[in-house]
Amino acid sequence: MDLFQCIEGRKSCRAFLPKKVDKGVLEKVLKAANRSPSYRNTQPWEVFVVAGEKKEALARKLSDAAASKVAATPGLPAPQAWPEALAKRMKEHNLARLKAIGTDPDDEKQIREGYLRNYKFYDAPCVIFVGMDKSLTSWSVFDLGCFAQSLLLGLEAEGLGGVIQASVTSYGDIIRHEIGAPETMALLISISVGHPDLEAPVNGYRARRKDTGEFVRWVGL
Repeated sequence: MDLFQCIEGRKSCRAFLPKKVDKGVLEKVLKAANRSPSYRNTQPWEVFVVAGEKKEALARKLSDAAASKVAATPGLPAPQAWPEALAKRMKEHNLARLKAIGTDPDDEKQIREGYLRNYKFYDAPCVIFVGMDKSLTSWSVFDLGCFAQSLLLGLEAEGLGGVIQASVTSYGDIIRHEIGAPETMALLISISVGHPDLEAPVNGYRARRKDTGEFVRWVGL
């Protein structure tokens, strides 16, 4: 698949078919993602691929914690306040996505149920956790972003779907215990992975993007 087709075609997948993901395909994608740029070739990313009964057990524990409103600690804390333009885009995006999937934005119960699906990895057959040593700084967070994008594009090229999730890793202690990650590791994101269910309304939604004229400044050209 052409690179630009992958970039344009990639979207967050939140509904998956009950079909296993081939380990060989994941190895191919991860090997390619490992070519991502990093500060002075530090390659700070650490990856855990979880599937099968281990994934199911983890999903149950995370779902129970989230449903019980156990205190969570985000792997990547969000800003206390977003700049006005960004906050406006977030609000518009949330409302548009709820409309696309037939959820009433005033129905708190329905919204809560949708939110809790995060912790079941949207029933994806596989989840990938991406982390780094806790001693590292924003330089390495940037590197992990590059790695995650490469990974998502590789999944797209192989006909798979994925979605980055930040809320899941808010329960880092539960995850570390289940997957055997050391206490020294910060788990920043999870990526649910699988074969996309193309009939699901949630996968038909496309988030609006800014026009290049809204964020590009040409200087000297």
